[in-house]
Amino acid sequence: MKKLKSSRLSFLLISALTIFTAGRSVGATPGHYTGTDSVIDEITKIERQYKEAFITGDSALFLKCYTPDACILAPNVPSLCGERGRLQFYKGARQAGIRDAVFTSLGLYGQTPEYVTQQGAVELFDAAQHAVAKAKVLIVWKMTPDGWRIFRHMVNFDTPMPPSAKN
Repeated sequence: MKKLKSSRLSFLLISALTIFTAGRSVGATPGHYTGTDSVIDEITKIERQYKEAFITGDSALFLKCYTPDACILAPNVPSLCGERGRLQFYKGARQAGIRDAVFTSLGLYGQTPEYVTQQGAVELFDAAQHAVAKAKVLIVWKMTPDGWRIFRHMVNFDTPMPPSAKN
């Protein structure tokens, strides 16, 4: 049972970092919609806040990146919805020591006044800047009174995750 919990925790911890923007590339695959400059600018701003929240340990800043009804959808674990679930996810990721990632946006799709979906790729790093994983991500952004925020955050890893250092 303890091994199962560690494995599930590893997936949660890595997933929390899938939208960092160090080395961000906002280009799109040829022929795909890239959104308006204002949408891209707003999303980039929230992605930077997300990254800053992990670097500084600011859980309130992390929570501001999401809509109140947002869910994080990591592989092999239940959905983490609501503030409590996202906060649990954030604290676990910080405890795992992951602090940075390189996110590449591959395009924005289906923009409406209320939603836009972002496809991307990410490489995650630990506090010592060692590569930990590569993944694909889909993020559904939702327009709120405060601007674009993360509504659904989904990740799919390229290879199985290594065991957590805390095993």
